[in-house]
Amino acid sequence: MDGKRKPLRVVAAALGLATFTIVLWGLLPAETDDLDRVFCASFALALAIFLVTLWGRVGLGFLVAGALAGCVWLAGSLKLAYLHEPLMGPDLRYFLDATTLDVIAHYPAMWHKCAAALAGALALAVLVWRLESPGWWRGRALWRRGAFSLLALLPLAFTAWPQGPFRGVYDVRTWDFIDHAKLNPTTAFLSSLSRMHVTIPAYTLAAAAHYDWGSATIAAPTAPTRYPNLVTVIEESTLNPHQWAICNVPRCTFPMFQPDPDTNATGPLRVHTYGGATWTSEFAFFAGMPHTLFGPAGVYAPYNLVPRMRESLPRQLKALGYRTIAIYPMPRDFVRAGNAYADYGFDEFYDATDLHLAWESTDADVVHSFEEVQRRERAKDDRPLFFMILTMHQHGPHDHPLDALPPPWNQSPLPALDARINRNLGTYLFRLHESDGAIAELRRFLFADGKPTVLVHFGDHHPSFDGLEMKLPSGLPQELHSEAWEVTYYRIDSNFDRAPFPHYAVLDLAYLAGLLLDVAELPKDAYFEANTRLRERCEGRFVDCPSPAVMDSYLAHVFGQLHAFAE
Repeated sequence: MDGKRKPLRVVAAALGLATFTIVLWGLLPAETDDLDRVFCASFALALAIFLVTLWGRVGLGFLVAGALAGCVWLAGSLKLAYLHEPLMGPDLRYFLDATTLDVIAHYPAMWHKCAAALAGALALAVLVWRLESPGWWRGRALWRRGAFSLLALLPLAFTAWPQGPFRGVYDVRTWDFIDHAKLNPTTAFLSSLSRMHVTIPAYTLAAAAHYDWGSATIAAPTAPTRYPNLVTVIEESTLNPHQWAICNVPRCTFPMFQPDPDTNATGPLRVHTYGGATWTSEFAFFAGMPHTLFGPAGVYAPYNLVPRMRESLPRQLKALGYRTIAIYPMPRDFVRAGNAYADYGFDEFYDATDLHLAWESTDADVVHSFEEVQRRERAKDDRPLFFMILTMHQHGPHDHPLDALPPPWNQSPLPALDARINRNLGTYLFRLHESDGAIAELRRFLFADGKPTVLVHFGDHHPSFDGLEMKLPSGLPQELHSEAWEVTYYRIDSNFDRAPFPHYAVLDLAYLAGLLLDVAELPKDAYFEANTRLRERCEGRFVDCPSPAVMDSYLAHVFGQLHAFAE
């Protein structure tokens, strides 16, 4: 070894080891289980040893291993703060694309941290690489380098082996995995690399006979034009602000949450995501079941659930003679949306490019685009129409200066609270004011010509307020406090006479499609007939149905008898 370079190598090794140690010092306390802490440390150390052997550079090997662990830790922490979901390995496969990066770009508080960490890691890596050059493998036989590298790979493979010394990390039950992952984010990412596969709920076929789930079938429509038009609006990040106990001023009250004589059903809605992942709310609505039913891999519903679904609301409506059309304010390749909507059973899919919509487009812009599309579609033939409209303007971030808003929205809604809460809440309420006006315009447009129409609008999930929203006290009834962060709202209106429908303490989103069919007085196939009976027997709840025996029988019926999902 060149004597002049030896001190530089020592400095490089010290920098690499110091970085590795600092990252683990910050990462390990975020894991709540001792076994998970040992697993993370062992995995990082085994990776470092492998890289050191592969490259022949001690400092660079430990630096890169530490940096990778730090990236997982930082990204996992940010995802938990914004979406209340842990970072999973398949996120890199499904969501690391230009459209997702464009969404992240609108969150400066998020990407500034990531950019700073990445820039610092790259600069340090270049410095260490220069100090350590050349590595100890320089001039050695390639076969020897390969042999030692393969040998060094064994500890890493042994650590990651689900049946190895950390079997307890991988033995967390599928249904407990997400909750466990939120408490152990780095372990969750590492273990998800080998376990993120779809899990069909266990059932005993004989249990299907314990309850009568009906046997309805849909005959070919004889006069489909008698059916009402159906319009569904998935309202981005929308809930009744009175769900926050602090939002008790007049500015928190909006007509879109207040029933009127045209309202058939309304109330709290249980969704199955937080802060994002709207596609899982789309799945629950269209498929009539929550994505959580299929284990942690269910969060990637557009990729690995939708193509296997054999039942959906759009398919049921097409069997009744409807034309099914989607209005989507993002590019069609975002989270496989274009293909997923085709799998759901949509005939037409209009994306942001088709509609000339941008990130800054308001709900009014989306409604205007819908009106133009609706006129064209109605002119084609006399078939009834089902529209799904997704809004986007209420998406975060909401931490913007209030003085950029028009009066009275440029004033803090709750002056007694801190500035950050007021900025987020004030921006949110202003956008909600715009959404409220758009919904009113949409209803006026739909009901104006007297054609029987049913309008449904509901919130897909809560806003995150950059991680602040979950700290706001709930204003919901006490019995809903434990699930308050998953409760939004729903409302169904029609312009023809219908008796009001039962009010549920909370309605699971998986039942909303069936309730829409009821309000529209449409016949149901066997799948949605069973969905309706489950709603009645479980009092509007799904994942927490008060009768496990009823749920077991239902799962056996839809999976074992109706084969609603391709296993």
